[in-house]
Amino acid sequence: MHTHPKLFLMSGNPGAGKTTIAKIVEEITGAVRLTSDEVRVELFPKPTFSKQEHDELYAILNQRTEELLKSGQSVIYDANLNRLQHRQEKYDICERVGAKPVLLWVKTPREMARSRAVHDSRSHLWPPNETPGDMFDRVVDIVEEPNDAELYIRVDGQNASKETVITALGM
Repeated sequence: MHTHPKLFLMSGNPGAGKTTIAKIVEEITGAVRLTSDEVRVELFPKPTFSKQEHDELYAILNQRTEELLKSGQSVIYDANLNRLQHRQEKYDICERVGAKPVLLWVKTPREMARSRAVHDSRSHLWPPNETPGDMFDRVVDIVEEPNDAELYIRVDGQNASKETVITALGM
């Protein structure tokens, strides 16, 4: 029996625990984790967070994702997929290559997510012209939660354990 590769899509506020959950999914499934934070620094050692940089980053992430899925490898797309338009681009990739999308909606109370997102250890992820708090509020204000037509799995970002993820994925 041939199983189709899966594309795990991460959605949730900054600081919700998406990367922590993505690393656990990587460990338990063997999927390749592509993270926008790491690829951004790889491509742009001193990121400016401009629209051009953003567009280039996501074009490369999409290309790598499609190539891996085509080769039969499951992928974890560890990036802020908080707008339906951006999730739809990934659904379209899945359609083209015969992969199954798995949307993981990581839910964490706003204040907990905020305190994680503005922590100094994440300073390389802050645009130079914005305070961490302003960046958090800007991103959270444009989040489009999964709609009724999207199949998604809600994951508790407060309790990001291997057991939580295994249970959420039904494994």
